[in-house]
Amino acid sequence: MTQRSFLIILLFFLSIFSCNKDKWNEPTNVKFIVDINRSSGIGGKLAFTSGNIVLENFSFDGNRVQGDDVYFSNSYPTGLNINYNSNATVGELNYDIPQGTFTKIQIAFSTFGSTSDNHIIIEGTYNMGMNNNYPIRFEFKSKESFSVLSQNVSGASEIILKKDNPLTPKIIFDPIYWFLPISQNLLNSANVVDVNGTPTILINNSTNTEIFNIIASRIGEGVRVIF
Repeated sequence: MTQRSFLIILLFFLSIFSCNKDKWNEPTNVKFIVDINRSSGIGGKLAFTSGNIVLENFSFDGNRVQGDDVYFSNSYPTGLNINYNSNATVGELNYDIPQGTFTKIQIAFSTFGSTSDNHIIIEGTYNMGMNNNYPIRFEFKSKESFSVLSQNVSGASEIILKKDNPLTPKIIFDPIYWFLPISQNLLNSANVVDVNGTPTILINNSTNTEIFNIIASRIGEGVRVIF
């Protein structure tokens, strides 16, 4: 083989390698939705419909088969307030992520550090029986950190991002899971207080504290990220 032929072959393979590398740098648009489990609990008596969370930071850590792994993080010095919504994406959680097959995507975030305001709020209704419905409101002020292994819609950890297929993964908080150890008798005996003129089952670190402490011990769990 002549030196000229060798150089031509070498340049050919280098061009293929470069094209493949460029291919795996092409981005997929990923827009996150943040929502809650809206199914009912306690025999259909308990359901949650709204609320919000305030984030201090957010990170994406992905192990990729093709190309380099992908990691990035964002901080929100004044807090990022997100209302739970099953349809709307969160503008600040809109990213262009290199395409490829990910064997693992770990999503991590923390609630805001100040204890002067509520940083997780969940609202819904509870039926005590005899059509006696009360609004229920859970408030959480402490800083909490979450780290969640993402899943695809089939429940597996392998996730494929393709340039021409934008995704809207969902971060889903599960208050029904948080309330799972709470008995119907305990909720029926909860103190009802006035919240903006409405009798409400308020659960926080100063009202209905027995229920609050049970939920607070589980709040770092029961979160899913589904691509």
